[in-house]
Amino acid sequence: MQATTLAGNSGPHNTRPLFYSLLQLTLLLALFTGKPHNAQAQDPTLPPTNLGLANVFDGIAGKPGFLYQGYAQLFQTRAIYDQNGHKAPTDLKINSLVTLHQFIYLSKIKVGSGNLGFTTIIPVAQVSASSTTGNAPSTNPKAWGDIITGTAIQWSDKKLFGKPFSHRTELDISWPVGAYTKSYAINPSAHLYSFGLYHAFTLQLNKQFSISARNQFNYNTHIIGTKARPGAFYNGNYSVDYALLPSLRIEAAAYFLGQLQQDSYDGHSDYYATQYGINNTRERVLGYGPGLAYFFPGGGLMEVKGFFETAVKNRPAGFRSTVRVAIPLSK
Repeated sequence: MQATTLAGNSGPHNTRPLFYSLLQLTLLLALFTGKPHNAQAQDPTLPPTNLGLANVFDGIAGKPGFLYQGYAQLFQTRAIYDQNGHKAPTDLKINSLVTLHQFIYLSKIKVGSGNLGFTTIIPVAQVSASSTTGNAPSTNPKAWGDIITGTAIQWSDKKLFGKPFSHRTELDISWPVGAYTKSYAINPSAHLYSFGLYHAFTLQLNKQFSISARNQFNYNTHIIGTKARPGAFYNGNYSVDYALLPSLRIEAAAYFLGQLQQDSYDGHSDYYATQYGINNTRERVLGYGPGLAYFFPGGGLMEVKGFFETAVKNRPAGFRSTVRVAIPLSK
């Protein structure tokens, strides 16, 4: 969020290619990733995931029927950080605007006392790259990302500690059908299959306060046509909100991403350490910031947030502004 010349000759004392390897991670911040020509010369980046897209009332799905949710995230790079969490000496900037279109169907079919649901997410991205001291990486002008489909069980209007509690478990699959051309350094498609299993909940403490969280674990396959595989990782969204008015809530929101396994090549998790001196390929980032949520008559929702990123390793860091809109399509 990368060209053949950048992917070659990437030894432990040659830091410039490493910075471009870190640069690959910028599209991930906007739910997309780029891949190099020669994947074995750079450690692979993590595939798309949910970083602060949904926070307030995330565990609540509403009545059975169809629902549309639209998301927009603008990411602006502040700096790029290496495997030790140190700022890399580069002025490279990658700014991206990503929109996602999610279509949800919550059925009346009961599974384990919950409602069976299905979802499809279609991502679209616009990316710009700039550098005043060197060449910026090339970007694929096609904007379609990898489609995500999911199957969920939603439990609504339950109780926890005597308080209203709604929660959901969902299995998502990311399909490598987005735009990908290896001649471009940055592509909308991650070019691999990714599987994510998450649990989201909302606990309403009283009429003013509620707590919401989403905890997700992700497993990735090899990048298609290569032996490189990004490691498994965790990501989570968290929020505490307070009702200023019956229809308006203020929130303190956060997200965290932590890679659990080292990236591997041909099944070897020490490959990038022995070959290129990258002893730690695991990514990490913490984002936090304020938000507002407005509830429309009829069940619609608009959520606006701004996140500042810190505690970063092996990826760029910056500011992420996010807008989420939920519109029920069934009466």
